Amino acid sequence: MITNRISIAPALSAFGLALCAAAAPALAGDGTNLFGMLAQDTQMVMVFDAADARDSTLLQKGFQKLLALQPAAQARLAELGIDPMKDVDTVVLAAGGLKTLDNMDDAKSFVLIIEGRLPKDKLAKMDGGDAFGDIVTGAARARRHKGIEIHTRDDTDAAFVGDRLFFTRKGKMKAQIDLALGKAKAKSVVGSGKAKKMRATLAATDTAADLWMAILVPDQARKDMEKEGIVANSVSAGVNFTTDLALSVRIDSSNEDGARKAVALIQGQLGQATGAMTQFGLAKAAKSISVIQDKAAIKLAITFTEAEINSILTLAGSAFGG
Repeated sequence: MITNRISIAPALSAFGLALCAAAAPALAGDGTNLFGMLAQDTQMVMVFDAADARDSTLLQKGFQKLLALQPAAQARLAELGIDPMKDVDTVVLAAGGLKTLDNMDDAKSFVLIIEGRLPKDKLAKMDGGDAFGDIVTGAARARRHKGIEIHTRDDTDAAFVGDRLFFTRKGKMKAQIDLALGKAKAKSVVGSGKAKKMRATLAATDTAADLWMAILVPDQARKDMEKEGIVANSVSAGVNFTTDLALSVRIDSSNEDGARKAVALIQGQLGQATGAMTQFGLAKAAKSISVIQDKAAIKLAITFTEAEINSILTLAGSAFGG
């Protein structure tokens, strides 16, 4: 089963979103060429431009540390002959029809797209196990649509369309193949009138970032945030990997007055937040925080040094028993 959960806390939730994104599996290119392959009800898009970020020593070190915590996945990747830092160019995750942002199981549409140099034959012949082998398996029931073989296991469909690997909910792959082949443009983010808000959110997103995400805030989540004094119609975030890790977040409010009030609220909480960060060895990150208003948008930014990232990983490892 494919699931993905993102937790949002009011007020400073945008930083949480960006941190979740930074910890997610890597997403060919900046992903903008794939918008026509996303369903018209898409509310969330996350893209990792691995091809652009793979030269970052910070990313390489971080990925190796994360992979070391998953020996089974590491063994399966080796068996398939996949080196994610060399063979994967882009990963795109998109979901739509969301009622909340903390439960992707409720998504009406869901797709994961991977671009790169992937061993099609090996993936199709895997018979069980974890990682791709648990989804694309020789024991899975296969069928065809428009000449493309669809593999199904449990509640997940998987298929190669050209060199791209797609994963969807069970029974949703045929519609996804139509989008991927350009046969259903009117039902995509690019061509549908229903996707106007999503297109506007994507247009305001920094898609040049190594890792970026754009979200249309569902009604219930928006109401919860309004209780805390923040009116958010959409949220976008970007992460860039250099010698440091730089996060930027944009929250689009309904009007300038709402953005002004939200900035004041967040700035009022910064003292407590930066104090706690300093105690945990994140003094430089605390000093780098900026919160500004740009018309009806709220912009936040923070930069973590490599040492601070290692500190965070150490704390996380301790908190979750290694």
